[in-house]
Amino acid sequence: MKGYKIVLFGILIFLFLLEDSVLLYNRFQANRTILGLKINNLGVSGMTKDQLTQFIKNKLDANLSLKLSYKGHIHTIYKEDINAVIDYQKTLDQFVNEGKEGNFISNIVSQNKAFFGFDNLSIKGRVSKPLLTVKVLDIADQVNQPPQPPSPNFSGDFSQTIPSKSGVKVNITKLTQIIIGNIFTPPQNPIEIPTQTVVKHYNANNLDLIRKQAEEYITEPISISSGGIPFTLTHQDLKSLLIVNEQIDSTNPKKSILALALDHKKLAQKLDSFAKKVESLTASEFNHHDTFAAIYGQFYTDTRRVVDIPIGTKRAQQVLGASTGPKAVYLTFDDGPNIVYHPILLDILKEKGVKATFYLVGSNSKLYKSTTERTIKDGHEIADHSLTHAFLPKLLPNQIYDEMKSTKDILNSFLTDKKITLFRPPYGGINNYVYEYARSLGLAVNYWTVDTRDWTEPSTDVLVQRATSNIKNNDIILLHSNHFATVKALPLIIDKLRAQGFELKTQQ
Repeated sequence: MKGYKIVLFGILIFLFLLEDSVLLYNRFQANRTILGLKINNLGVSGMTKDQLTQFIKNKLDANLSLKLSYKGHIHTIYKEDINAVIDYQKTLDQFVNEGKEGNFISNIVSQNKAFFGFDNLSIKGRVSKPLLTVKVLDIADQVNQPPQPPSPNFSGDFSQTIPSKSGVKVNITKLTQIIIGNIFTPPQNPIEIPTQTVVKHYNANNLDLIRKQAEEYITEPISISSGGIPFTLTHQDLKSLLIVNEQIDSTNPKKSILALALDHKKLAQKLDSFAKKVESLTASEFNHHDTFAAIYGQFYTDTRRVVDIPIGTKRAQQVLGASTGPKAVYLTFDDGPNIVYHPILLDILKEKGVKATFYLVGSNSKLYKSTTERTIKDGHEIADHSLTHAFLPKLLPNQIYDEMKSTKDILNSFLTDKKITLFRPPYGGINNYVYEYARSLGLAVNYWTVDTRDWTEPSTDVLVQRATSNIKNNDIILLHSNHFATVKALPLIIDKLRAQGFELKTQQ
């Protein structure tokens, strides 16, 4: 027993002397990091600021990627994706001062933690908030799955029932914290994306009615035409679009029921090539609002007839720019404002130092006043896009005039030092009344030269390609402020246009 005490006493003396030596070293190395300090599990003991700088540049400021996973699928984020930049001054100051600032006890604790391998510091830096928001929303959009109600097997035998499934929702707050906390020093292994299960209990007692409707509604094809060009959804097309949604019961607003529906996003993507053909042959923006209305109207009423979708005809001289330089393009956004995607677009434009032209709908501008005000405050041009986004040639002359003048008056009420001078008709819909009223109101009718068809929600790569390929001086690029696809693609669109040597400007 006595020998055991002597050994224990010897160990304590050794540890005491060792700790004293460590503390003494740390005390007299004011310009070096304390012993045992780590960054991302890599030792940086006794380094000067110059040595730390080189260490971080060589080991931690390389093109490292943060990997996030969900069910085996990897989502990779690089620092440049969110403009993550290391703040070297704050990082170096923190690391060199660790264990040396504050009271004596806290310094002893910090130095002991470091020496025994328990002090693993993080690099200080900053990220682009709008780009981070876009990245987080993009990941959530890929991972999120709404709960699925029970459904007939539309891809096979309608009599069979596919049971309901729980949904998945990404925890946006936790995911944001994970990215910020790990982007500068990413771990080797992927981090699991934080999600929660969304469970909903559905009443499936009306699936027999849905089966009957599905059989009836897809028996005959649905046909439309636009600009003399036909488009048909065949029996198989309609079958592939069928889904079951939960909807409010029209007989009792306090209750919900399961109802037959069409997958809107899939339908938009199916219309994409048709829209491109119509636009190339008619020089008009595709009228997707009336197209959807015509398709849904035929589907839900079981009425089949070829519905002609009206188009507008652009006047060539009314494609206006304001460039005095050799290489300028104009980003224009229609249909705003809204409170979902419009503010994120403003964040991105501000981050990139770009000014754009927003063609605003009058009724939306009244409804979302703060977003309208912010658009102006950020230095963007605002312009008239009608009061209700109607296809103007279908309206009576007095209705056309009111659509244009009411919106001009609404938008002018937000301005102090200038007035609204630009007007863009929805879908390019123009006739003599529209043209003459615009002139009498002091509005220049302004179109576009590049239609991205972002309303079809294409992939980011496709949308960027549409917006940046074969661009010429003074091109006017048509986008919309109410589509997530536009939000995801905008940073890349701006970067690619600038890489091609274009200056991005407003039209006035």
